[in-house]
Amino acid sequence: MEHKTSYAQASRLKLKTKMGLNGKCVIADNYFTPPFKLMPPFYARDSLAEIMLIAVSPGMLKGDAHEIDIEVGPDCQLKLSSQSFEKVQDTEDGYASRETRIAIKENALLDFSPLPIIPFANAHFQNHSHIVLYENAQLLYSEIITAGRIAHGEAFAFKRLHSTLHIAYSQENSAHPLFVDNTLLEPATLDLKNPCMFGNYTHYLNLVAFTKHLDQDSLLGFLEGFEGQAGVSTLASKLPEGYTGLCLKALACGSEPLLNLRKSISQELLGRL
Repeated sequence: MEHKTSYAQASRLKLKTKMGLNGKCVIADNYFTPPFKLMPPFYARDSLAEIMLIAVSPGMLKGDAHEIDIEVGPDCQLKLSSQSFEKVQDTEDGYASRETRIAIKENALLDFSPLPIIPFANAHFQNHSHIVLYENAQLLYSEIITAGRIAHGEAFAFKRLHSTLHIAYSQENSAHPLFVDNTLLEPATLDLKNPCMFGNYTHYLNLVAFTKHLDQDSLLGFLEGFEGQAGVSTLASKLPEGYTGLCLKALACGSEPLLNLRKSISQELLGRL
């Protein structure tokens, strides 16, 4: 079935980086169509490039399909963020979708922290991400899902939210699965306020790290005094020597505690480079 979009053309964003002559991560190539835009990189520390992704729209509507392709070049250090919360409007009898494909090349690092997803009443959103790490690459990735527009009485009033994350490690021209996460939220068929789900909380953080510079104890340290519920797991995967795979999941009653937790972890990682 044809997936009709609100825009005259497909909504695509492509970003490729490389190491510049100045020893900093720079944009090698980029392409985007409405509503996407890219801010020029800025450098708060050494060779780390910080780039903000912008979507100039009131939110995703029925039929909107975003495609994002990112390649972090060899030896690059890149921190990606978004400008605003991802609002998903009422999609009526359809859905909105986003497909993200990321390649982190040899000896590169990506810290990707998009702002929270807010599904409006009757919203249906499909969000699928595929990430491949090459030799000695490192990743810190997260997403935050909210219950909806809480102040408008729309907690868990959305129709369906399906988010998947596939992470693989590429070695000798073959990709080996490292991590798969499948989040499916359907308030009509699942009691999301059940203590085994959200309970009394309304915001959910899913964070994954594959890095040489963080361990389980360092993440647990950030949870002391955290205003919510959280846990950290060490991931069982075939990682090269010196790497640690970690997954942190947290619940809170607002975005701010989760954003602050995410920021602290990012600062810890980048400070150890």
